[in-house]
Amino acid sequence: MKQLIFTLILSCHFLTGMPTATPSSAKRDSLERLLTSMPHDSARLQMIQDITRMEQTNPNCIRYSDMLLQEAIAQNNPKYAGTALYFQIIYYYNQNELDSVIQKIEKMEPFVREGNLWDYYFDAQRCQIDLYSYREQIEFAINKSLEMYQKAQEANNVRGLIGAKQCLANAYMGTGRWEEGKKALEEAHMLLPKLDNVIVHNSVLCQLVSLSKAKDDFENLKKYLDEQKSILEDYIRKNPTMEEAFQDPLIFNELYYAYYYLEMNQPHPAFEHLQKGAKYLTPHTYFMYRVLYYDAYALYYRRCKEYDKALSQLDSTIVLLQEAFSSDYVNQLSAKADILVEAGRSQEALPIYEKVLQMKDSLVTELSDKQMKLIQSNYHINKIALEEEQLKNKIQLIVLIVIGTTLIVLVFFMLRIFRVRKALKIAESETRKATRIAEKANETKNHFLANMSYNIRIPLNGVVGFSQLIASEPNMDEDTRKEFSAIIQKNTEELMQLVNDVLDLSRLEANMMKFQIQEYDAVALCNDAIYMARMRNEETIEIYFDTHIETQPITTDTGRLIQALVSTLTYPQKNTTHREITFTLTRDDSGKQICFRISNSPLADPEFNSQEVSIRHDINRLLLQHFGGSYNITADEQERPVINFTYPLDIISE
Repeated sequence: MKQLIFTLILSCHFLTGMPTATPSSAKRDSLERLLTSMPHDSARLQMIQDITRMEQTNPNCIRYSDMLLQEAIAQNNPKYAGTALYFQIIYYYNQNELDSVIQKIEKMEPFVREGNLWDYYFDAQRCQIDLYSYREQIEFAINKSLEMYQKAQEANNVRGLIGAKQCLANAYMGTGRWEEGKKALEEAHMLLPKLDNVIVHNSVLCQLVSLSKAKDDFENLKKYLDEQKSILEDYIRKNPTMEEAFQDPLIFNELYYAYYYLEMNQPHPAFEHLQKGAKYLTPHTYFMYRVLYYDAYALYYRRCKEYDKALSQLDSTIVLLQEAFSSDYVNQLSAKADILVEAGRSQEALPIYEKVLQMKDSLVTELSDKQMKLIQSNYHINKIALEEEQLKNKIQLIVLIVIGTTLIVLVFFMLRIFRVRKALKIAESETRKATRIAEKANETKNHFLANMSYNIRIPLNGVVGFSQLIASEPNMDEDTRKEFSAIIQKNTEELMQLVNDVLDLSRLEANMMKFQIQEYDAVALCNDAIYMARMRNEETIEIYFDTHIETQPITTDTGRLIQALVSTLTYPQKNTTHREITFTLTRDDSGKQICFRISNSPLADPEFNSQEVSIRHDINRLLLQHFGGSYNITADEQERPVINFTYPLDIISE
């Protein structure tokens, strides 16, 4: 089982970076000499990175990557700082130093976020998870794979998603959960079209090939082998200089083709692939691929019934696996015993079987103990994490309560301040408004007083002047005296009317007017007003009254309403021009008001605008508004002035 896990992990090995040919020491020395004269800039960082990549497989990698890290931090370059830590992770991964890998990943993460190095970061996490799987710490591997997948989703990184699924598959298959492992790999395979990377494609396909062989799924084994062969040949055809760097995946492909044809009982094509694989076998080939090479040859000779050669090849795998892979060492011993039985050498096989049984028992016990310790370790870790999380939640709750209380107090004070400010703004606005109204009223008052002074002075001068004339001329003839007396009488009446109008306006504005309220017929009231207007007009104005209302009682001060009507039907000043007035009385559509319409009213004619006319309009408007009516001036189709006012029918006497 451990052999399978290592094979699966090894199939992902190229994810750590594009393979490069081993550099010569001369080239490295040349770059080092050039480095001493370079300024501290990005070109120098690139040079140190190139040297570090050359030294990936030896301890010098740590020295150069530390140099790269310090230079990158000094230049505030997170990209090269993260890459330097990535090289260290790969080195410690190859040295099987899990603690160092975990430490470097934690240190790498801030640079990953700043430099957007998510591909490197998820490759580094794969190293950590693969080491968990290799050490048979399966639960850790599964949990870390799920965490990695979630982080890759958040970063929207396809390479990370694929890598997480591959790690998850390794962990599942390491515990015999084949279907779950197969599902995870198939999901990774479905993501491949989103990523144009031959290394990642090869990695996933290697795992699928290994899984298909382990589960005797020969149909899919052939399909994935063909797909892998196609992408490798296509890449090498486009990049012929990379063939040497891709020797490991090429030998993997050839060996598994051999396994396939051997299972299909076709030893001849199997032997051809074994011979092709031998071309890629070098002293630098990973030892597990050498194990697979000897194992495949052993199977080939076994199928060909050349048992001595099969045993010779199998002994090579046993020697390679004896120290590091105890479970797979047992499997190979068992396979050797099987070959001996097939060769008719059962006596030699018997002690091997006994040894295998003893070792399997000890391995099962060892594995069970290891899994139990791992479960207990996970339990204690989870318990401590839970206690820490609970304590953290309590602290957060207390902080939130304090913050919430503070916010409530602040909100209360803010609302209070807001209300005070709003009240101040309203008060300020009202003050400004009152000031403007007072200024306007003062201006209106001054204008009114100026006009009133003029309007009062004229009739008053007439009264005083002619009174002095009468008093100073005792011998004045009677006709002259009567003429002067008539002038005095006329000016006195005008003066009294003006004063009365001003007093009425003041009372109405102060809402202090006293009314004589009674019920009266509106039609009769209109006729009374027309009669009085005709008496005052002396036939200079023709009034045409029109109404379809026979009778309509209203509650009002008849004297003041008649006075308002008469003012609209007569000249405000002495005038002999002939004028025709149309006076209509109607009800509105709701039946709640009666409407008075006076067309061609002299009171609304701009020709007669004066202070007295303005006062009369104000008196009429305030009077009608007091009773809930309206008063406005418009023009008809012939551009003649029209006065419209309404009066409600539901007035209740106060």
